[in-house]
Formats: sequence, structure tokens, C-alpha cells
Amino acid sequence: MFSQEQIVEKGIIKYIRGNRATVEIIKPDSNKCKSCGVCMGIENTGNLLEVDTIPQVSVGQQVTLQTTGYSPYKSMLLLFILPIVSLLIGSFVGQKIDFIYPNSQDIRMIGCGFIFFSILYRISRYLR
Repeated sequence: MFSQEQIVEKGIIKYIRGNRATVEIIKPDSNKCKSCGVCMGIENTGNLLEVDTIPQVSVGQQVTLQTTGYSPYKSMLLLFILPIVSLLIGSFVGQKIDFIYPNSQDIRMIGCGFIFFSILYRISRYLR
């Protein structure tokens, strides 16, 4: 449902500390680089990225990195649409349920809204 894009970048290893390596990404001059968003705000300076290393690499070696770029639509869905929809559904269900806090309709509406939100959040985690 939500698209993922594999991004391949080249870089040079600058530091190795234990099992972590700091890689300076070589920024290409292409139109695809503008739409990626990994190097946001980087002009001509190097972009450093810390990654897990393997024993065969050394400082100064050129490496190829593959990262996964996720679609921003899932984040927008979780931040804006899902809370509003779940609170509306929960408030309608909370109005009809009388056995939970029978004296306070507002608490039932808010409580059911949070319950619906947590259920929909759990479901959305499996939509990857």
C-alpha cells in the first residue's frame, strides 16, 4: 500500500570505531538527488552517516550504501487522519455505551476514542 524506494549511494569511509563506521556520502549531481530527501539542507559539504561495518572495510575505502526511502503518506495518515477518524468513531460509540462510566458521557467518548485509536494504530503497523 505504501511504496518504498531503494536508494543506492556511494561514500567514503572516514572513521571506524568498533563495529560502527562513519561514511561521508558523495553527493551526485542529478535530478533524482533533489527528490530523495536524505541529504536535506546539504549544499557542498559532506553528509556523514554512521552505519554498521564489516571486517573487510578500511578508512578511505569507497563503499556503496543501500537505504530504503519510505513514502510520507503513512506518516500523514498516522498524524492527521487516523486520530480524527478514531476519535469521531469512538465518540459515536461512547455515546451509545452506558455500562462504562454511566454518569459521564464525555469520559466514555474520549475513552472509546483512545481505544479506537490504539486499535487502528496496531492495525496500521502491519500495513508496511
